[in-house]
Amino acid sequence: MAMTNAERQRRYRQRLKARASGAALPEQARDAVERAIVALWAFHERPSPQGLVWSDIDGCTTIDQYRSDLERNPGNLIQACRAFLPDFVGLTPEEAQAVATVIALADALRLAPPRTMNLPRAA
Repeated sequence: MAMTNAERQRRYRQRLKARASGAALPEQARDAVERAIVALWAFHERPSPQGLVWSDIDGCTTIDQYRSDLERNPGNLIQACRAFLPDFVGLTPEEAQAVATVIALADALRLAPPRTMNLPRAA
């Protein structure tokens, strides 16, 4: 059954309140991590500058295997993201933004000062 306009507006206001209160923060962090994993996988699927196929190096041939590899140690995701500092070479602007968001989250959780990141610009 389709929602009425009033129901849609009510749900929209609830989401806005949840974001404003911080209640939606864990969900937003999970979304940011998911976007970063997809961005890292997209990079993983491209050949390295030397023409090597990353899956030949790390053995990950699916995104699920890659995610599992990142899950083995909580620092793996952050380490993979920080590998692109300082200039995010090899990532599209959208991928770089997703990776930079996870780096910023990790820095905030360890009480590090915010850093300036040199994100590539869209063409």
